Amino acid sequence: MASDGQVLAADGVPRRLMSLPGSYSAAVVDDRGVLLLADASCQFPLYVSAAGGRTVFGSRAGAVAERVGAEPDLVHLAALIADPMVPELTVSRTAFRGVRQLEPGTALLVGTDATVQETTTPLVADARRTLDDCATELRECLLAAVAARASAGHVLSSDFSGGLDSTSLAFLAARHNDEVATVTYAQEGAWVDDDLRHAELCGRLDSRLRPRVVRGTGEHLPYQNWPSAVDLPHPSYLSMGSTRLRTSAVASAGTAVHLVGEGGDLVLGAPLSYFVDLARRGDLATLWRHCAAWGRLRHRSPLALFRRSVHLAAMSRRQGLAEFARRVRRPDRGPFVPSWEKHNITSWGFPSCDWLAPRARNALAEQLTALADDTDRMDAGDRAMLVHLKFAGATQRAVRETGAMYGVDVHAPYLDSEVVRVCLSLPAWRRCDPVGPKPLLRKALTGLVPGLVLSRRTKGDYTTTAHLGVRRNLAALRALLTDPVSAEIGLVEPQRVRQALERAAQGLDTSWAPLNQVLAVELWLRELTGGAADA
Repeated sequence: MASDGQVLAADGVPRRLMSLPGSYSAAVVDDRGVLLLADASCQFPLYVSAAGGRTVFGSRAGAVAERVGAEPDLVHLAALIADPMVPELTVSRTAFRGVRQLEPGTALLVGTDATVQETTTPLVADARRTLDDCATELRECLLAAVAARASAGHVLSSDFSGGLDSTSLAFLAARHNDEVATVTYAQEGAWVDDDLRHAELCGRLDSRLRPRVVRGTGEHLPYQNWPSAVDLPHPSYLSMGSTRLRTSAVASAGTAVHLVGEGGDLVLGAPLSYFVDLARRGDLATLWRHCAAWGRLRHRSPLALFRRSVHLAAMSRRQGLAEFARRVRRPDRGPFVPSWEKHNITSWGFPSCDWLAPRARNALAEQLTALADDTDRMDAGDRAMLVHLKFAGATQRAVRETGAMYGVDVHAPYLDSEVVRVCLSLPAWRRCDPVGPKPLLRKALTGLVPGLVLSRRTKGDYTTTAHLGVRRNLAALRALLTDPVSAEIGLVEPQRVRQALERAAQGLDTSWAPLNQVLAVELWLRELTGGAADA
């Protein structure tokens, strides 16, 4: 507690919040007050609320909310379900009204008199940066990141999916250990043969690697055995079965530190909102080249991608938010299946479902309209990256908490602050190449990681696992949505969510993101209100 009791730490005394190399959040006390420093990837969040002439902060939103008596934030929850692409509603706001999370790279000084001064180091690209510049820095950052984990004499292990991210980390770890246990996950009934074959081939390339395939059963499918005491609702907690199996396997091998590739897809690539930024800058030649390549990759019309990008680029912030608000307030009542273009190329958001109840629809639409008068300070790609960073950081927290159950420290080097800053300093269209995925990583690790790893161009599809999980646990999920708390507070229309659940159980096309958000929010609300939720 700072002087006069004006600044309170909600969940312990001010302290450095983590000791893992590469990223940190910190709460530091000096004569001026409390200085809060947020890491660049939202792995180690800090939450702040001002109420009654005092400022409360902490590393858990629930602890801060309890101190100030905060209730659930209907607008934030509605935005998560409808489309989380408006950072003002989903990045700095939390599921508790009046409790906010510091954005990535933010420094907040709370004075002893409860005055607040905030500065932010934006994670934005520099158009002058080249692929070669960033590749050299990324190489140094990743080498340092893995070396730091090994420097204390820790036994290292790594995920080994067969993809670029985790597989590359395993080869970097082998530079420091004579033996590195690697683990490849395979789900019974949903084998991803391409990943398994590639992991097997790569595992033969270094004698220091000790490959192991762990095979999940029905007990490890998603949508069951969900944890309690979750601080904030997040879909990752619905699918920790495979993580539990992997970490228990490496724990049995004596691992102290386990490396995962979480965040690699994000920081080494970019959300396709960067198409809008290319159109806005008038770089139509580059835009068309990327649209043509992505169209071939996703079997979509390049012209449709191009038109969508140019259309959004011509819209102002006011127009974009007004259009989003209109669609939220009066959704189409026919079959709701947003096209691939509308789902992936967005500037201010496009509803991903029509399940919100009238109260939530109106509250969200009013907030979107109110935000329209603010100045547009960010590109579409940067806005989307902020949202995705928060999601990736929350996912890694769930993975890390699961690993701790088995005595294993789980680290995600791609989410280290310096790695994030280096990657995001390169313009998105230079980070992305649909013809050759992750050019930045391939250039950075050439000579350190076998070419067979870096040359892979495909990626496994794990949607079948989600369908199987819903089907196995359908009775419990139906019970969860029979009389949901989320409907009681005016958040969702449960009948529409139940219809989506039944489609998923039948193996039909499913809007997975909003469905998982609804389930995560419902579990969180039940725990918050003391309701039962049997897995």
